[in-house]
Amino acid sequence: MDIVESIEKRKWIIGIVPYLDDDGVPYIPKGYLKGIERIGGEPREIAYETPLDRAAQVVDELDGMLFSGGVDVDPSCYGAAREPECGESNPLRDALEPELLRACLKRKLPILGICRGCQIINAALGGTLVQDVPKRFGKVHQMAKGAPSAFDHMVRIVPGTMLAEIMGGDVWVDSYHHQCVDRLAGGLVPSAYAPEGFVEAYEMPRGEQFLMAVQWHPEITLDDDMYSMRIFERFRQAIEAHRAAK
Repeated sequence: MDIVESIEKRKWIIGIVPYLDDDGVPYIPKGYLKGIERIGGEPREIAYETPLDRAAQVVDELDGMLFSGGVDVDPSCYGAAREPECGESNPLRDALEPELLRACLKRKLPILGICRGCQIINAALGGTLVQDVPKRFGKVHQMAKGAPSAFDHMVRIVPGTMLAEIMGGDVWVDSYHHQCVDRLAGGLVPSAYAPEGFVEAYEMPRGEQFLMAVQWHPEITLDDDMYSMRIFERFRQAIEAHRAAK
């Protein structure tokens, strides 16, 4: 096997912070593993206990970073008081992910955020969150298990955005969250809105670093529509471009 062939067969290393099960054991849901595998990637699990001063070193070993779903972001991360409806948070994760994000931004590493990932990125960059969607908007965005459809509602895609280029128009998405973006951080561009009017997706402006974040869970619906996989494919394209430019 020559050097060129070896490089072509190399898997992309995708950093991801795991979920915790009811016993506190870390795990990565199958959907994320499937999405990463389908774009030729290999997941690199990043432990909550990673020393903050090692975040840059961790990122140096990655080709891309996926900020996944999970528990609520603590309101202290965006300077707000905790409301009764705010759920459990994880202080270690709330401290680690902003450090990883800063390291990714410094290195212009491609970034994909999903659900909580969408929320923590916004908070870390100076935005704020709605702590309880039903309280603010009067609509529950938590799909029940065994729902008759894999999708819950349509999102309005903003024309001219990277997401619009990927999707081609408004799309149906699933919905498993009770928090969402409130004030979008400066420098980010909204790319999709929920029917109630809050931001469901955002991105970095074109020509800058690849950063795309969505409030829904495309990793759950990879086999239910072509649009979910398109998000992962665009992430792969950004990783390939970043590697080629190094």
